Amino acid sequence: MTFYLLALSILCVFPYCKLSLFKQPLWLCLLLFSVISGCFEHYINEVGLLSIGFYLALYFGAVNIKQPVTRVITTTLFIITSLALALHWMPGFNNLPIVTNTQITDDAIAFTLYANVDKAIVGLLLCAYFFSRTTFNLTHNSTLSFKQGSNAKFTLPILIIVSTILATLTVALMIGLVSFNPKVPDFWLSFIAINLLFTCVAEEALFRGLLQTKLAQIITSKRFALLAPVMTACIFALAHFAGGLHYIFVAAVAGFGYSYIFYKTQRLEWAILCHWLVNVCHFFFFTYPMLSSA
Repeated sequence: MTFYLLALSILCVFPYCKLSLFKQPLWLCLLLFSVISGCFEHYINEVGLLSIGFYLALYFGAVNIKQPVTRVITTTLFIITSLALALHWMPGFNNLPIVTNTQITDDAIAFTLYANVDKAIVGLLLCAYFFSRTTFNLTHNSTLSFKQGSNAKFTLPILIIVSTILATLTVALMIGLVSFNPKVPDFWLSFIAINLLFTCVAEEALFRGLLQTKLAQIITSKRFALLAPVMTACIFALAHFAGGLHYIFVAAVAGFGYSYIFYKTQRLEWAILCHWLVNVCHFFFFTYPMLSSA
């Protein structure tokens, strides 16, 4: 029940959902219900409960505090705590293993999949923070406009998504990181749900919604506007250093696609969708996560 409630809360945090309960946003109520459920189901212990309470307090401070110095300090602590939770550095969570040390195909390295309470909460609150700082309409930085026809709103993002999938997986094939290996593992449904709601949402909210947005606010010159997505893609790639140099290079190619679609649309949803579809195509059609020989 804990993870279903968390998934619902993440879906409800997006601006399309205007529902409320007890005069509070529905996503916040669902989060509280999921935390209570997590305590009963032993995914969250007393220390984890304190961590979540502290994290929520930082979120509300980052969103609501008006005094500039206090807001900067609170926001900085909120970002640091987000990283600590996303990297599982904070104790108090017993995440649910779905697959542990399993070779999906004979030529692949072992793969482990968890449903992570801590990372899911990070994605949820980072999205809530991002949407609290932006409006539902496209900002002036976007090159797309809702005044354009519906085809114009979707053609470019779809083209970027397709290009990102092709470029990322072609590069991975060329450098020997993966091989073409179509498959449908038994846990495929768990993978696509967890990867979308607990992985892609958290990573895109952090790298695009937070980091790239902050960089774009600093780099105000239109001449150097592409620096923000390029720098974000590089940082995203370096965050995958555990996979080795080849993996970093492939992550850079994918990361630029995610950063570029966010740059062109200013919509976090497109970046999340692009990231997820690259992962899904990788999972179903190629060696996952990579060749053991690589």
